[in-house]
Amino acid sequence: MRQVMFGYFAGEKHAALALVAAAIVSFTAAVVLFAPRWELRPLAVTLGIFSLVFLAIGVGLHQRTGPQVDELAARLASEPGRFYSEETLRMIKVQRNFLIIEYVELGIIVASAIAAVACKHRPAFLGVALGFLVNAAFLLAFDLVAERRGAVYLAALETRR
Repeated sequence: MRQVMFGYFAGEKHAALALVAAAIVSFTAAVVLFAPRWELRPLAVTLGIFSLVFLAIGVGLHQRTGPQVDELAARLASEPGRFYSEETLRMIKVQRNFLIIEYVELGIIVASAIAAVACKHRPAFLGVALGFLVNAAFLLAFDLVAERRGAVYLAALETRR
């Protein structure tokens, strides 16, 4: 179980680094798009805001993961029954939340795509809609991968219960 747990949380740390990388890419795109053309500024601002969100989530996830793994490893060694029951319940909730989040992201993708097409002659609305569309699509892909990683960990927890 330790190996599966460490593998799962190593994936979490890699995901955190992917979010930081996405923040850098998004911020760079925001800077590039902001200056040359006024009609792209709303898109640039939206990308810039999302880059700050990605950075905060990525850094927070990376900082939280190490201590969380240490605590879980200690609990697994000292109180395996408690570890399995609490961690299984936590991961069931995490997996359920992923489903909700993915449907929200899908809704944002659809709504922003419709808004982009409907408002294509209004640069401010188009830019914001495109910013939401691109970032929601990235987050959906990110969360689908994270959900799959969590499913593997949850399955290991449930077989050991």
